[in-house]
Amino acid sequence: MPHAVVDYSDSLTGAFDRRAFALELHALVVEILDTAIGNCKTRFHRLEESVVGEGTDGRVVVVHVEMAIARGRTAQTTSRLTRAVLELVERHTAKAAGLEVHASVDVRDLGEAYTKSVSTP
Repeated sequence: MPHAVVDYSDSLTGAFDRRAFALELHALVVEILDTAIGNCKTRFHRLEESVVGEGTDGRVVVVHVEMAIARGRTAQTTSRLTRAVLELVERHTAKAAGLEVHASVDVRDLGEAYTKSVSTP
């Protein structure tokens, strides 16, 4: 915990430094949720195709971040995290010249059945 999954349009590949984004995201999460950095995990899914509204000419792209966090956070904390992650997405996609970036963030609680394991050989 926390887990982040980032879906992003293929057109952003050159303008979106995913590693830098993830490292800043992890630092942000540690600050807001008071968790250990080693708990933060981020995965990226490149979208080969996405459609916004009535269709696009390739200029409109999508970035959507889904975050799953431990249960019990206040609505204020969750809201603060959501806004901060959206601002981070906006900063990291600002260099996407000529593209209209549709960014969104959804923060949810992990389910009661969530469990994890860390193994070392």
